[in-house]
Amino acid sequence: MKNKKIILYILLVIAMCIVVSFLSIEITKLYFSINRDKDYKKLGLEIDEYDIEYCTIYTEDFLDGKYKVYKIKNYNTYIMDKFKSQLEESDLWDRNKYYEYIMQEFSEIKDDERIPIDREDLYYYNGNNAHAIFDLKNAKLYYYINRVFNNHTDYHKDLNIDTRNYISREIYDVRGGPQGDGTDYYVYKYTEEKGKEIIETLEQSSKWNKNRLDDDKLDAFKYNKEVLSIENGYYHYELVCRTSDENKKKNVTKENATGYEVAVYDYDKNILYYYWISI
Repeated sequence: MKNKKIILYILLVIAMCIVVSFLSIEITKLYFSINRDKDYKKLGLEIDEYDIEYCTIYTEDFLDGKYKVYKIKNYNTYIMDKFKSQLEESDLWDRNKYYEYIMQEFSEIKDDERIPIDREDLYYYNGNNAHAIFDLKNAKLYYYINRVFNNHTDYHKDLNIDTRNYISREIYDVRGGPQGDGTDYYVYKYTEEKGKEIIETLEQSSKWNKNRLDDDKLDAFKYNKEVLSIENGYYHYELVCRTSDENKKKNVTKENATGYEVAVYDYDKNILYYYWISI
């Protein structure tokens, strides 16, 4: 009889531990699900919980979402007019769209089919380590974080210009081979003041000149076809040799070249385009 009581006591303790563990897990999951779905509060808009009809999370880390879509409640015209006023008045949002590479990241998935974003009436946000789009027509808010954009370092001292202190930096490809091979492709946007400083440097550099490069070289900027129509720019092109032989590095020929780098600075818009490839 005594043994039965001990066994029942042990089973009761085990059962209680299981229940407590289960509740702890569920409470933790609920806590993170509630808090991780509030990234919209980081975007400088007056959005409250009751403005959100639902949130779809497509890609997520253990604790925080990387890509999610919020459906905004749209039960009368006042709602969208209210948000449109906020978007128009905000310094964080504007009508200038992202480069096409970034636009391709925004979509939804229905029945395993990727549906591109409707581009008719959009406002764009780029800040706080995130990209976001407010779709006024369909009352949706897209929120996207790309870790590469947050952590990329500057590789471009070879250009003989200071590429730091930019307004924004778009990264399309990052070299990742074991020997530093692969591709670097990114675009910097600068203030007018910083642009004047860069132009002064370019005018004195033997690596840069105003002679437009041939289209076959500029075609490297496949996500930025606006490069082909730049009216006032500085251009740089150079073969590269990824080798430990310092002599070959300094005297690159077509025969020993492993790749090339091409750069364009648009001094009307203060934008630097850079592409480097070596295989």
